[in-house]
Amino acid sequence: MIRITFLLVIFALVIVLVIYVVKAIRLGRKEENPTPIQRTKERSNYSVSDELLKLQNLKEEGIISEKEFEEMKKKLME
Repeated sequence: MIRITFLLVIFALVIVLVIYVVKAIRLGRKEENPTPIQRTKERSNYSVSDELLKLQNLKEEGIISEKEFEEMKKKLME
């Protein structure tokens, strides 16, 4: 019985560790990839409202923070 409990605890810890590693990898990729604003400036025609919706989705998914959202929104409005 103790062995099963021990194995379950170890299994749970491994899962938590994997989740943190995946989140860290995502954060690293976020910094390497161009921001939505950088991508839109490379295109000649784009809709500011579409880009704002994309930023809103990123904020809601937790990919960018409220502060990042406001900064990017400000740049789009320029």
